[in-house]
Amino acid sequence: MKRQQFMEIKQLEVKDLLAKVTAAKLEVADLVLDKNMKKLKDVKVISKKRHDIAQMLTVIKQKQLLSELEPVIASVAKQSKSGKVPKKIATSPKAPRNDKKGSKKI
Repeated sequence: MKRQQFMEIKQLEVKDLLAKVTAAKLEVADLVLDKNMKKLKDVKVISKKRHDIAQMLTVIKQKQLLSELEPVIASVAKQSKSGKVPKKIATSPKAPRNDKKGSKKI
């Protein structure tokens, strides 16, 4: 996917992106069939399509995370205007860390 195409994909809505992903997955399935029947000359097309699908799924995930965080950011901004600044923004919990001071690795 070229840079210009990637910028166009970033502008699309999530519904449109999901439709493009399903269409691209069908194309990959068809390409794999063609490869197995020895009809496909350029096998690298399959990996390029999979890469494009991964990029589209990444953009979808980014848009979903952004839509989840917008209300949190708005509430923090509202509280900061009123003088109440929260100590910590409520987000998803972090995974516990295993590196403790003084512990030796064997």
